[in-house]
Amino acid sequence: PQAIITYREDRNFYPHPDHIRVHEISVPAFDLAGDPEAYPELPYDCSPLDPDNGVYPLVRESLRLLSLDAARFGTHQWNPLGEIISAGQRVLIKPNFVLHHNAGMGPLEAVVTHPSILRPIVDYVLLALHGQGEIVIGDAPQMNCDLDVLFRATGMDKLAEFLQGTCRRVGVKFSTTDFRLEQTHYWAGLVWKRKPLSERNERSIAVDVGKSSFMEEIDTSRLYGADYDRRQTIRAHQAHRHEYWIASDVTEADVVISVPKLKVHSKVGTTLNLKNMVGINTGKNHLAHYRVGPTSKGGDEFNDPLWDDIVERWFSDVLLGRAWSVGKYPVAAWHGFRKLLRKLIPRQQLSFTFGNWFGNDTAWRMALDLNRILMTVDHQGRLRDCCQRKYFSVVDGVIGGQGDGPLHPDPYHSGVVLAGSNPLAVDWVATRLMGLDPTHIPLYVNAIRQMREWAPHFEVGLIDVQSNVPACCDVLKSEESIFRFSTAPGWRGKVECYPVNAQPGAPASDPILQ
Repeated sequence: PQAIITYREDRNFYPHPDHIRVHEISVPAFDLAGDPEAYPELPYDCSPLDPDNGVYPLVRESLRLLSLDAARFGTHQWNPLGEIISAGQRVLIKPNFVLHHNAGMGPLEAVVTHPSILRPIVDYVLLALHGQGEIVIGDAPQMNCDLDVLFRATGMDKLAEFLQGTCRRVGVKFSTTDFRLEQTHYWAGLVWKRKPLSERNERSIAVDVGKSSFMEEIDTSRLYGADYDRRQTIRAHQAHRHEYWIASDVTEADVVISVPKLKVHSKVGTTLNLKNMVGINTGKNHLAHYRVGPTSKGGDEFNDPLWDDIVERWFSDVLLGRAWSVGKYPVAAWHGFRKLLRKLIPRQQLSFTFGNWFGNDTAWRMALDLNRILMTVDHQGRLRDCCQRKYFSVVDGVIGGQGDGPLHPDPYHSGVVLAGSNPLAVDWVATRLMGLDPTHIPLYVNAIRQMREWAPHFEVGLIDVQSNVPACCDVLKSEESIFRFSTAPGWRGKVECYPVNAQPGAPASDPILQ
């Protein structure tokens, strides 16, 4: 397994939306030495060259470092993704479009995959398809995400419109798709309105992971999903049956390209390729996020709950889970009272709620179940023993997300793109690059045994890391942290490779990346 890291010094910059799309398929760019050039493999019009777009060459360099179609690099015939994609195939590009705004004080670029990463990926997919096939850019973001707002804010709307016309001209079908069954509107910290996305219902397939599910090892009677009615989540995971609703665009895909954000996560540690596959599930309440209650009672919701945490849980189960349409009003009043109480009487102890801490023993199981589905479900929604589709990954780390992730992150100007064809290998390298230890993160430790079902000889020690920065090639061997991403609050002091009292939020040593 290989993982590729490419780096640029202008690590705080994404191109303006107008620079993401230019004439035809290719985008103006410049080579890694800084001299502008048109890439010979892109046989379409280029004008004029844009020296400000540093993202496109990062993606291209990642493909070169992976030695894809190496013999023809630098020629008009270079077709790097041709080793993965064949003419006429369906290709799903799966970004992380989790939310349309940063719920904290940071920029949106620290939360979601930026369209400037997607642009070169589509270009090289088009080369591989040779004018036949289909490209879908799809995700099931958080329930309250407004994709129209997100697309306008990032320039994805302009890129999608441009790609629609470009793909039509070359004979390839193109679409952007919201996989969700429902969109919600929040108020007072609650789901206040619901908007069914009915057109998606017929495009969802129920997939039962059965006894191969990681949920088999736990008490599923305590599960809590993405919405208030726990009964729906429990019904989906009982009696050796573990059901997820999967977008048919996923099951019908011949190739999946995962494009996650380099970001920390409050429930699983870091959110990269493996966690990114939560977005292939359309019915959000099939996704188990934690088990209610403290660890002393078989849950992993709290580390040390206070009285108001217990009251919040009761309100959620009784008033919202069983009678949301009327229960939301008294719970909104409770939220107002609780907020005022917190101002008058600050908490005297640190308490993590909603499974947002290192003791969460549920969310990683759900994520790995979905990766099993992604890799082994056939076009009819049946699980098979072997992989059913090709896989590739490009991680957007130009501006990463650190701190209170995944929804409230601060930006980390890392300036990197990672790529590879093994999701666990890429995630392991990315996590270590962030200055965190994947051996202390259950998602990755348990993913090893799952990966060996499909790649029996998989070993972390065999991961080959290539980079245009020599120090990054030794990221798995060196004890020094190249970056120091601040972890989510519930993980602080548990997974860092750098001393916890060291200053996070900065490279360990700037000269490493010069």
